[in-house]
Amino acid sequence: MVTVRIQKLMKQAKHAYFIDSPTDLLYLTKMELSKGRLLMGPNEAILFVDGRYFEKAKQHAPCTVALWDEQKKLSKNQIGFDSDTVTYSGYLALKKAFPNVEWTPMPSPLKALRMVKDEDEITALKKAADLTWRGYKKIIECLKEGVSEEELAVEFKVFCLKNGASAFSFEPIIAFGENSAYPHYRAGNVRLKKDQVVLIDIGAVVNCYHADMTRIHYFGKPNPKIERFERIVKAAKQKAIAHVRPGVKVGTLDEIVRAEFEKEGVKQLYTHSLGHGVGLETHEAPKVHFSGEDKDLLLEPGMVFTIEPGLYEPGVGGVRLEDMIVVTETGHENFFKQG
Repeated sequence: MVTVRIQKLMKQAKHAYFIDSPTDLLYLTKMELSKGRLLMGPNEAILFVDGRYFEKAKQHAPCTVALWDEQKKLSKNQIGFDSDTVTYSGYLALKKAFPNVEWTPMPSPLKALRMVKDEDEITALKKAADLTWRGYKKIIECLKEGVSEEELAVEFKVFCLKNGASAFSFEPIIAFGENSAYPHYRAGNVRLKKDQVVLIDIGAVVNCYHADMTRIHYFGKPNPKIERFERIVKAAKQKAIAHVRPGVKVGTLDEIVRAEFEKEGVKQLYTHSLGHGVGLETHEAPKVHFSGEDKDLLLEPGMVFTIEPGLYEPGVGGVRLEDMIVVTETGHENFFKQG
C-alpha cells in the first residue's frame, strides 16, 4: 500500500524523477538501502533494487518493486534528479545509462515534505531526546578531577547503546575549560581540572531519528566571564524560543538572538547559525539563520529544529545552550524542558 508520503510526492510531480539519496529512500520506504532508486511520477512509484534487497523490498516496500536492471526498459523522455545530492560524476553516469533522456535538475525535491514531521517522527525524536538527556545525566555523574574528555564521551556512548540507541548523531563533543571556545571541538585526552567549565554537546539516534542537545556544567568555581556569557545566552535562547509559533519567519528567531547579543556588546562572539532542522539527519532543513536560504520560510506545526545560541572567546572558553523545539498548532514544545 502506497504511504501518505509517497502519495503527496506523486500528487506534486509534474513529470518523472529519480530519488537516490539513502536518507530520502529511508524516509519514503522505511527501508535502509545502500543502493536503491525510486522512480516517482504522477501515476507511479517504482523502487529499483539489486538482488540483495529484492525479496525484502517485495515484502516491505510501500510501492511497486523491480530489479535494478529493469531501469533499462524505461522510455521516459524527461526525468528529474536531485541536484543537491547527485554528484557530477553521478549525473554523467545517468546520462550514459539513459542516453535518450532529458535530465532535469530538481534541488531537494523532498525538502518541504521532510521539514514537517508527522506524529510517528515526533514520537521517535522525543525518544531520542529522552535518551540523550539521560546520557547527559550519566556524564555529569562521571565528572571527577582527572577524568578525560574522551573517557566521558565513551561513557555517554556505552550508556546510550545499552539503553536503546542504534547510533549517534555525531561524535560527542566534551570540552573542558578553554576548549569550550571551539564550537566543533573533538573530545581529546585532556584531563578535567578544578574550576573548569565543561561543555557537553551530544545526541543519540533512536529508530533512525536523531537528537541534539548542548549544556554547560561548572566543575567547581565558575569563571565570572563564562558566567556572564551563560546569563546572556540563556536569556537570548529563552526569548527566541518564546517566539516559536506558526507563521513566524525562520530568520526572525536568529535576528532576535543577534539583537540581544548586540545589546550586550558580545555579538562578535556569536559565530554560527541559531539552529537547524533535526530528523533522519542531525542537520537538515530548515537552517535557522537571519540571512540563510530558509530565512523567509514560515514556521508550520510539525517543524522540529534546534535553538542553540552560543558565545565563544578564545583563551577563555565558550557557552552554547541547545534545545530541540517542535512547532505546535498554538505555539511550541521543548523536547528538553528539564534544563
